[in-house]
Amino acid sequence: MTVEEDVKNKVFKKIDALKNTLVKHTQDTIRIRSVNPTYIGVKYEEELGGETKVNEFVEQILKDLGFKTDLFAHEEGRKNLVGTLKGTGNGKSLMFNGHVDVVPPGPDEDWTIAGPWSGEIKDGKIYGRGSTDMKGGNIAAIAAIRGILDAGYKLKGDIIYESVVGEEMMNTDAGTGACIKKGYKADACINVEPSAPPYSLAVIPASPNVSYMRVTIEGKAVHASMRDELIRAGGGGDQIGVSSIDKAMIIYEGLRKLEDEWGRTKTHPLFTRPGHFTIHPGVITGGPNGAFVISNKSTIEYAIWGHPKDSYEQIQKEIEDTIKKWALTDPWLTKHPPKVEWLLFWPAFDLPIDAPISRLCGQAYEAVMNEPAKYYGFAAVDDAAFLNMAGIPTVTIGPGDLRVAHGPNEYVKIDELVKAAKIYAYAALEWCGYE
Repeated sequence: MTVEEDVKNKVFKKIDALKNTLVKHTQDTIRIRSVNPTYIGVKYEEELGGETKVNEFVEQILKDLGFKTDLFAHEEGRKNLVGTLKGTGNGKSLMFNGHVDVVPPGPDEDWTIAGPWSGEIKDGKIYGRGSTDMKGGNIAAIAAIRGILDAGYKLKGDIIYESVVGEEMMNTDAGTGACIKKGYKADACINVEPSAPPYSLAVIPASPNVSYMRVTIEGKAVHASMRDELIRAGGGGDQIGVSSIDKAMIIYEGLRKLEDEWGRTKTHPLFTRPGHFTIHPGVITGGPNGAFVISNKSTIEYAIWGHPKDSYEQIQKEIEDTIKKWALTDPWLTKHPPKVEWLLFWPAFDLPIDAPISRLCGQAYEAVMNEPAKYYGFAAVDDAAFLNMAGIPTVTIGPGDLRVAHGPNEYVKIDELVKAAKIYAYAALEWCGYE
């Protein structure tokens, strides 16, 4: 079916009328500190419970709209929220999925426009940690359903609303994975993560995969005054000492060249900017005994953004083969090969553009934005991957911009929240049917 013009206009008018409520609820959730307690560098016990507080707040909003709610924890102190609004029958079910955990805000002094938990409004933007990533999208999905109900329509198919914990650290067993395990499924799903860049509210049917890898390079400690013995012709070389930092740079250079090769050879139709798939050296350490000792151990930690079609095993082999090849160019590394540890893998998703839920979201985009749908690949990763793996066709579309996520002065534009709510409402009307 196609949403009738008068129905669309009536629902959109109701969503416009809900703007102040949409803004207030977004502010309310931003003001509840919900840092992921497993995030690197935070104290678990100090942050535990924030996710639950957000979901307890949102639960009451859902109940007021007639949702049957389920507030449950797979991991103690970290409650997910699932709300179900039963349809009248003979319609397809649609899920909205989003997470309530956020990354730490960093130093308060870096927030020069508004505080991280303020929810302040300036120049049409709501500021605060989680505004873009992704409390704004979560609240916009609720506003969409309220707009439909306020307009006097009932959906034929069920709506399942998931507000989960743990996404920022891939705690899927505690969050989205726990919801899947508990049996919450739908005929399709919209994940409400921020879509930009490069397009506001783009339809995202694909994402990269992400690997987290550590390479450890062994050296041989000696007093730093002996460096000339290591690097000058005629010196004692590795009989005296070996700088693990120097040797780490060999591996660094090898993976940098592989990254350049990926930029030329790994392409995807939804990642139109060449070179999105990268091998990022995020942390490099040497030492540990200070500058007056030749370093005997160095590590490089990499975030690897892989092509959606490349398996974890393919990526591991390509990276490890490159490390071995470059290690063989150096006598010390040949005898003391680097140690490679694979610490995490976040799977990709790659739904066809012509999949029903992809096409539906494209139609919804056009109905709201009055321009041809913008399809693009997600710059980052999200829980859509796990939903697709569970057999729930899922795309991502949401308000906000990853270029301001995770940093100071994070914000979401109010007009994007309203447009997102309209896109979600149109998609629900079209997918579920209405009467």
